[in-house]
Amino acid sequence: MQMLFEKTCVICRTDKLTFQKKEMVLGIIISPERYCCENCGSIFIEDELKWKLVSTRDKYNPFWQQFRQKSFYVREWLSIGNVGSNL
Repeated sequence: MQMLFEKTCVICRTDKLTFQKKEMVLGIIISPERYCCENCGSIFIEDELKWKLVSTRDKYNPFWQQFRQKSFYVREWLSIGNVGSNL
């Protein structure tokens, strides 16, 4: 079973991360399951058992520059976020 993110965004460290279920129309997925941060606009989409960072408002953010379009397990994202918060 896949671990889930908590409410804290690993990018901006605010408690504004929300889960959105996939949306389907006539059996076709039009929007995958995702986590969205209301503060920084980061979006993580489900990529098999991993989560991929696909968007953020601040394209100059070091996390975006290094990890955009990369898939990691939740525990890996949490570790990345903890290391980044200590910089």
